[in-house]
Formats: sequence, structure tokens, C-alpha cells
Amino acid sequence: MIHEYAIDPELVIAWGKDRADYRYFCEQFGLGTPRMMGEFPNFNNWRKQFKRAAIGADETNELPRITAIFNLIQDQRIRRDGIDYDGTLTWLENAENENKRYGFQAILSMDNPRDHAQVLSSTVLGDLMHKHPLWHVKSQSSCNRQAKQMADLLSPLFTNCSELHFVDPHFGPQNIRHRRPLAKFMEKVAHFRPRRLPMERIVIHVAVESFKGPDFRKECEKKLPDLIPIGLKLELKRWKQRNGGEKLHNRYILTDIGGVKIDPGLDDGKDGESFEVILLERKPYEKQLDNYVRSPAFDLAEQVTVIGAARMNR
Repeated sequence: MIHEYAIDPELVIAWGKDRADYRYFCEQFGLGTPRMMGEFPNFNNWRKQFKRAAIGADETNELPRITAIFNLIQDQRIRRDGIDYDGTLTWLENAENENKRYGFQAILSMDNPRDHAQVLSSTVLGDLMHKHPLWHVKSQSSCNRQAKQMADLLSPLFTNCSELHFVDPHFGPQNIRHRRPLAKFMEKVAHFRPRRLPMERIVIHVAVESFKGPDFRKECEKKLPDLIPIGLKLELKRWKQRNGGEKLHNRYILTDIGGVKIDPGLDDGKDGESFEVILLERKPYEKQLDNYVRSPAFDLAEQVTVIGAARMNR
């Protein structure tokens, strides 16, 4: 649902110089959209290349737009680990080499001299952007409500983020229908993790009523470690509604790069049932991030941390 694009610094300058391109591309990247800039190369290097390319821009008409679009796309980025950038090669040649190691959704560049299948040049973006499958990514989708299909649908979110919050008031470690999808989700998290910076945090937010037994902590420690990759920790937070406060009801997945609303929940279901995912626009995303992470709108009843014990195939 949220995809990583390598973006040529010179192309961003070109977008800023053209009023129509500026208006269009300002709406296509960042929180609340299905497209996000991949940090390639490291951001300080990318910014230096951007500044060199911006030399000569008209300070009155072009520079304010160039600065605005720069601020937008760099506001939140998808990070990579282990990048090998060769300063004797062009940005595009390096991006094509990095794509071999770990593919981008697409490489956006001024041109495509080697006719690379993953490169979208300025010409393609100008003429075919609404039709090209590497550009035209969905902000809403659905699949069968089965653990593997749910994980496949959400894979771009899991493999691109560095912080992950599952919000499902009814999640319960005692339920196999919840544990099956969680196991598949964690496989996706682990699969590409050596190519990303370490996952900073994984949390499941539930309502205190989701567990009726006497010992929630014991149930978590018994049922969940073998679902979580070694080296990762899973936090579980049980929330209580405040008098006159927000109700724990809707289900979300919130990350550092955006969030989605899911329906009906994090559990799998029967054959023929559907699982739907809708990308949250920026304001609803920020609201739910506040409610559950930055300034909780609920009272914390219990917190449990589970240490991963699963060896995942990579």
C-alpha cells in the first residue's frame, strides 16, 4: 500500500520549475499517499546533489516551488541499510545497481538511456503516468481473509516501515485466528529486514476486554514468542476507554511512513470472506497516531513485552 521510489535529484528540480508538474507531484508523495521517497543514497549525499542541481534556478519564481517540493518529499523517507554508492558513476547508474540488490517500486529519473524496465523517465511520467503500473499504485484494495493473502497484500507496508503498530481492540493471543495472520505478518517483516535499518518498535494495541482469562501476560508469553523473529520484541498494550473519551473500535495498522484502516480485523476468517485495506490520508493518520502512540486517548491497563524466538527463512 505504501511503495518506495528512488528519485533523481535533478528530476525534483525539473518538477519545481514547471508549475503544472509542481502542482501534480506535490500531491503524489509523502504521508497519506501510496508513494514515498526511498533514501538513496544517504540523505546528506542526496541533498548535496539536489543543491548542485538547483544552482541557477530563478530565485523569484522557481526556487520557492523547488524548496517546497523538496521539503515535502524529504519530510518522511523510507530508509535502507548497506547501500554501496560509487561516486564515479551517475546517480541513475547507482540506482540501477541498487535495484539489483533490492528492488525499488520504480526509479524516477530525467532519462532512461539503458531502457531499464524499472526506470520511469520524465517523458514517461509526463505522458503515461496515469497508466503505467509502476506509478499507478492503489490506495485501497482487498483480498481473501486468509493469513497468507492478508500478509501478501500488506507486504509493502511491512517491508518498508521502521515502526509498526497494530490496532485491533479484539486481538487476543489465545485465538489461533489472530495468531495465524500475526505469524505471516512477522515473516514479511523479517524477510527484507537485513536490507533495512533495524525495526525500532512493534506494538499491538488491544482493548482490555479482549482477554477474559486470569493472566494476559502468561498467555502472551506462552503463545506469541514462536511467531516473532529472533532479535525483535513485540509490545502488547491493553487500553481502557476513558469516561467521555474515544471508543476503541476501528482497526488500523500505523507505521512511521503512514497507515491503513483495515476491515474487519487482524484475524483471518472463513473461505469466501474478504479483508479490506484503505490507505489513511494524512489528517486521519495523524489523529490515530496521536490516539494510540504520541498522546494516547485511552488509559493503559497493562503492558506486556514478548521476546521473539522464531527463526525465519530469508
